[in-house]
Amino acid sequence: MSRRLYRVINPIVKRILRSPLHGVLSKNTLLLEFTGRKSDRKLSTPVSYYSTDGVAHCFTRKSFNWWNNLDSGEPVYVTIKGKRHLVTPEVEAENSEIKGQALGHFLRAVPRDAPHSGVSLDTNGDPNVDDIKRVISDMVYFRLPLPNEPHVAPARPTA
Repeated sequence: MSRRLYRVINPIVKRILRSPLHGVLSKNTLLLEFTGRKSDRKLSTPVSYYSTDGVAHCFTRKSFNWWNNLDSGEPVYVTIKGKRHLVTPEVEAENSEIKGQALGHFLRAVPRDAPHSGVSLDTNGDPNVDDIKRVISDMVYFRLPLPNEPHVAPARPTA
């Protein structure tokens, strides 16, 4: 998806994820809120995810750069399924073996992201291994350990 299209779609998706209507998207889309490490501005972006064992697994492209704000060890807010949590992301930007295995699991769970990742799926929904090898160097994998209870900070108003 082009950056221009993201600029149009993301504000709409953010508004929905912060609203009582979040259920239409929150099965596999969450909202990250973080502080820009250079600008010190409050930033947010919707991100596709799948969760297992209390961890949300996510990917983005290195070229999108916003992910660098997650690599500082500072906690970020994540709004997932209508609840806002304060979490510390675990970022993997370099290890292609870890990223490749994780991307395979991710695309089986969130197949709609395969075209955006540059990976084709076979008729069983399995990602093409050669495609993963080709794109993995430009991918960033991050995990968001989710606590059982939401952080006390309320979700930001939608207005």
